[in-house]
Amino acid sequence: MKLYSERFFIKYLLENNGLCIGIDMKTRSYLFLITQRGIMFKKRPAGDKIVENLDYEVIKVSDHLRRI
Repeated sequence: MKLYSERFFIKYLLENNGLCIGIDMKTRSYLFLITQRGIMFKKRPAGDKIVENLDYEVIKVSDHLRRI
């Protein structure tokens, strides 16, 4: 199961592997992830499209953010 919304400045992605909440502001984006591997909070550049580029998969996003 996968639910996501990108309509407002607060975006969410809920799936079997975890939860990702994104907040877009004019100068920064913030990602909050909860997965089986732990909890993560990252500050990203404004307009960041990491979740879209990784096919809305929480585990892929988490792995990518841990590597950079």
